[in-house]
Amino acid sequence: MGTSNWQNISYNIELVKKLNPKSILDIGVGFGRWGILFREFLEIWGDSNYTGKWNRSIDGVEIFPEYIKEYHKYFYDTIYIENAADFIKTTQMKYDLINCGDVIEHFKKSDARIFIDDCLNKSKYVLINIPIGGNWNQGPINNNEFEKHLSEWSRSDFEKYEHHLIREFEDVEMRTFIVVLLSKEKTDLKLTYGRYFAIKSFLKNKLGLGSLVKFIEGKK
Repeated sequence: MGTSNWQNISYNIELVKKLNPKSILDIGVGFGRWGILFREFLEIWGDSNYTGKWNRSIDGVEIFPEYIKEYHKYFYDTIYIENAADFIKTTQMKYDLINCGDVIEHFKKSDARIFIDDCLNKSKYVLINIPIGGNWNQGPINNNEFEKHLSEWSRSDFEKYEHHLIREFEDVEMRTFIVVLLSKEKTDLKLTYGRYFAIKSFLKNKLGLGSLVKFIEGKK
């Protein structure tokens, strides 16, 4: 298919902005949604960098070469056309974030578990979007045999990891899918914006107490 559900997009972007990765590997590039959005909100929105000479590294892996078009080259530094499991196992590169957007269900479950562990060994964070339950059957799409769903997953499969953050969503057919953030160490999502960012924003923009916020910041 090369694309996926949209209900989780704003959550994923907010999450990735809080993680603030300097290097990303996008597994299963497809249309390129995540590479484009990560580039936009980390570089253009986040760094005010519209030059096309990017400060961050965003690589991709795609097993189906027909999905990759000329425009991908602008948003991705390098796209590797190969099996993601083989790439992760053999690459010497390390990333701040590995993104698996609707990828894991295309593996047999035993292979997927190994793949996830390999990703955790090659990155600080692994972000996974995945359908939950048995009503997500899918065969080949766009003449791509790799679009088949080969495994079925539940929320509990990811709760087994020591450090996990899980958010549930529903698609237009009211089927459940989840976004999972895994890491080897505990993640503090307040560090990027500052520990009191939400409180200061509420005081400034909801209560009109911007002068108080400036006064407090000036006292530090």
